[in-house]
Amino acid sequence: MDKIIITTFTDPMMGLTYECEPIYAKLKEHYGDALEFKYIMAGLVRDVSDFMTPDELALPAKEGIQKYNKRLAGIYKSEESIGGLPINMNGFHLFDEDHRSSYPLNIAYKAAQLVDNEKADIFLYNLRHATVLETRQTTLTTEILAIAKDTGINTALFVKCFSDGSAEAAFLQDLHYTKSLGIYSLPSYLIQSGGQSVLVTKLMDFDSFKDIIRKIRQF
Repeated sequence: MDKIIITTFTDPMMGLTYECEPIYAKLKEHYGDALEFKYIMAGLVRDVSDFMTPDELALPAKEGIQKYNKRLAGIYKSEESIGGLPINMNGFHLFDEDHRSSYPLNIAYKAAQLVDNEKADIFLYNLRHATVLETRQTTLTTEILAIAKDTGINTALFVKCFSDGSAEAAFLQDLHYTKSLGIYSLPSYLIQSGGQSVLVTKLMDFDSFKDIIRKIRQF
């Protein structure tokens, strides 16, 4: 039977992808070794100002970003029912005046892939968990490095790839691939099997994945 590949276009900060973990676990149980997951880093927040309201932008940067963090925390909390995984937003402060982008998290995942590909997806899960459950400020390099170390990734090699431009170049390739497919909402999914593929640009549940997989395997 042909391999099934589900590629998720996402960002490590996304609570929606974190909430998809029970769905992925159920898919893995159903399809076993025939199923493979891949992740493309699509860079959700280039700069926090892109998502701030006019009222938030009108405030001094520190105050405006704090207000945005509070609003974002409410969005995260509303996603808790999707997969049933707990989301804790107590003290949530992902962005500040000096850390305005989620791109470092994306670059960190690419660094993990370059250094230890077998542990990269565990690192991605840990990065999400730290962001949406532990409310650690994972836009900070110190937090990223701590999570890499806890995942068992060689930190010296990780720092090198994270800092020397190689991981950033890999991330830019992911961004280019995302844009080439016309993806403008996250998460999105590319489902492939037997030379057939379907791109979905909305949140999916277990039955929706199963239906698409069944259809593309009929060709």
